[in-house]
Amino acid sequence: MSKSPKFSPGAHANICLLLEGTYPYVRGGVSSWVKQLIEGMPELTFSIVFLGGNADEYDQPAYEIPPNVVHIENHFLIGSDKEPAARKKFWKRKADKAALFERSKELHSMLSDTDTVANPQLVPDFTSLLTAEEAICRTDLFHSDEAWEAIREKYLEAPPGLDFNHFFWTVRTMHSPLFTLANIAKNAPPADLYHSVSTGYAGYLGAMIKSKTGSPYLISEHGIYTKEREIDLAHVDWIPEEIDPFRIGIDDNMSYLRQTWIRFFRSLGRMSYSSADHVYTLFNGNRERQLEDGAADDRLTIIPNGVAVAHLRTIRRPDTAAVPPVLALIGRIVPIKDIKTFIRAMRIICAAVPEAQGWLVGPEDEDPAYAAECKALLKSFGLENSVKFMGFQKLDDILPHIGLTVLSSVSEGQPLTTLEGLAAGIPAVTTDVGSCSELLYGNTDEDRALGRAGTIVPIANPRLLAEAALPLLTDPQLWRKASKAGIARVEKYYDETDMLNRYREIYIDQIHRSIDSQQQFKHAGGF
Repeated sequence: MSKSPKFSPGAHANICLLLEGTYPYVRGGVSSWVKQLIEGMPELTFSIVFLGGNADEYDQPAYEIPPNVVHIENHFLIGSDKEPAARKKFWKRKADKAALFERSKELHSMLSDTDTVANPQLVPDFTSLLTAEEAICRTDLFHSDEAWEAIREKYLEAPPGLDFNHFFWTVRTMHSPLFTLANIAKNAPPADLYHSVSTGYAGYLGAMIKSKTGSPYLISEHGIYTKEREIDLAHVDWIPEEIDPFRIGIDDNMSYLRQTWIRFFRSLGRMSYSSADHVYTLFNGNRERQLEDGAADDRLTIIPNGVAVAHLRTIRRPDTAAVPPVLALIGRIVPIKDIKTFIRAMRIICAAVPEAQGWLVGPEDEDPAYAAECKALLKSFGLENSVKFMGFQKLDDILPHIGLTVLSSVSEGQPLTTLEGLAAGIPAVTTDVGSCSELLYGNTDEDRALGRAGTIVPIANPRLLAEAALPLLTDPQLWRKASKAGIARVEKYYDETDMLNRYREIYIDQIHRSIDSQQQFKHAGGF
């Protein structure tokens, strides 16, 4: 099922990117980074395996596809639990799979007994269970006695009060996409190496492909996937709340089913890390979390984001120009960006500076219900003329007209929009998430000596956000000092040329290794 441009089937690429919910269909920081990577290396060829939710949520690509992308294929995970009626009708057991389900039970036990680092043999063993000639298939999960018994046994281990129907459908829903991944892995587009830009389903797909092909496999993480899923799962309303008087584990205030989902994604993360030849991240805070989640210290490297400094230099305003009273939050209109805190802060800012404006620059279609809630909040404050939903905009069209970039997120990695604003000479006010403190205040003594490029505030605190923004908006001398600090920091540490050169060296090295590793894999009798 593909709505992307057609490409030659079976086209070989230097790098196959495994992307979950990002480029080329969804705009955002990670998608912009992928675009940078592809367009910054026209001498290399790329293929893309895109994993999405529901097929109806994706239309045409949000980005123009560069000529060095030789193949794109799309796969959708929501609805993968709906077995075709014809397959159900004619399904017959071809072999006794009791032994396979028993082995699956053993592997699940091994995985749950591991505190952090997953046994590297787990992924090949799980992959074999799902891809071998006589493998467990999705129809087995849905209709076999063994699957029913396995789910029933796990249910008996759960705390009292848990509804069996809810547990049954949770297990089926979370595991069903793994069969989709297994089919992708069996028919993976040929490439010299595979590169996932997250853990989760895309990361586990890379681990399965590594098991099947022996090709080099890399992971790059911007936000930490498991952490962001924990935030999402704590608030989604599609997980039923059960009566559970013995809530213990990851979060005593979280239901058992939510904890089950979190454990599932943590397991996928650990197995992804154990399979990767190397893992790359943006800053030390991410690195520490990855180590906690099972990444190996000797296979973990920091490569910061980079922005097009040379281009952004051309759109800076003169030092003598007035500071526009415009605060721009550039990002998707989704809960993790905490747009409501920005709107509440703008109420305080507009009371002090009536001519101030807040621009929300980003797509609204990812979570229309949340976008509607934000607009309702805006209307309740009477700020319709002061805060504007701008939709997607080209940075060159908006950066020359704003005075501050604002980030009110509850979780981030190393936000490109903040870096791009700093490179254009625009200070920032951000929440204390991800590497924002390093971007605005510096990381090392030498870096900190460059000065502060804005202000960091706690999450979900509109008053402090407003109080941090007002001095920068109203004091031109303070604003220019912050502007110069941001420019100096980005030019010294966050130029995209450096980032692209490092990944180019990594890719070329891995491509050279790929031939040797695949030959060794075949000689060893791989799948």
